[in-house]
Amino acid sequence: MLALTPAVAPGTGALVLQEGIGDKSTPTGCPRWPEWLRLQSTLGDLVPGRCRATNLCLYCARLGAVENSELLALDAMHGVAPAVWMVLGTGTDELDPAVFYAARKHLVKALRRAFPGRQIEWAALVEFTTGYSKRSRGRRFPHWNVLLQGVYEADMPRVHEVVERVWCGRPEFKAQIEAQHIGTIHAAGGLLRYISLHFQKESQAPPAGWRGHRFLKSRGYLWLPTPEARGLARDSLRLKRELWKLEQRGIVGEAAAALAERALYEASELSWELVRRVMEGVVPTSGAWPAEYVETWEAVR
Repeated sequence: MLALTPAVAPGTGALVLQEGIGDKSTPTGCPRWPEWLRLQSTLGDLVPGRCRATNLCLYCARLGAVENSELLALDAMHGVAPAVWMVLGTGTDELDPAVFYAARKHLVKALRRAFPGRQIEWAALVEFTTGYSKRSRGRRFPHWNVLLQGVYEADMPRVHEVVERVWCGRPEFKAQIEAQHIGTIHAAGGLLRYISLHFQKESQAPPAGWRGHRFLKSRGYLWLPTPEARGLARDSLRLKRELWKLEQRGIVGEAAAALAERALYEASELSWELVRRVMEGVVPTSGAWPAEYVETWEAVR
């Protein structure tokens, strides 16, 4: 499904916050966006959109990872910062996500029973092994990196027991407790951006056939309803991008902040519509040359 979202702002390049989670072979635009479609602003700017299919498009997966990292970082600042995280692995290369969703649901229920009276919330990011090791023989196994709110460092032994009993207790997973990880966020550097970006690299992307989400969370994890929180995360990324562009021009400090805020305000006043390319034939008056074509764009109704 195509998303009516400009891939980049008019006259600019790719997002600089994508650095560090891809390589030089990653596309700088969405390759799945139809060539004959554009998004046109009220100022007449034409830009390609993006498909947002993070399991099918490396470019959209990269932008999605950046947005998720900003979302989690803002939540840690304005909401409840997670203190414990888990890496839940399996010994199966099953591609039906429903199997894992059911197991995680049971695990969360068990954790909430283990800590009555607490508000246990979670956010999970999926990664897959590369399949390059001799032991895997080309098979790729999923792992979930789960951030936990409502449990703390002193609770880790109890969390460990619940994971061993509920997650590793599922025979179809073939999961060993020694292969799971339960640790504190500060032990991982305290960087939620690092965690969310690191575990969404292209090398850990889902294999072909995976139809599950790469990022999931419980309803109460974020400090705001999801649409509002994502809106603020996108605004934060836009502001950082404008500040970076100004810094490249040697503008910093209060002057840069004012110009960046103004740029964001002007961008917020724009509206966009989906348009398609129309080629109109023009026959030269001399008749000695083949027909030429004039490119125009019309709204998709």
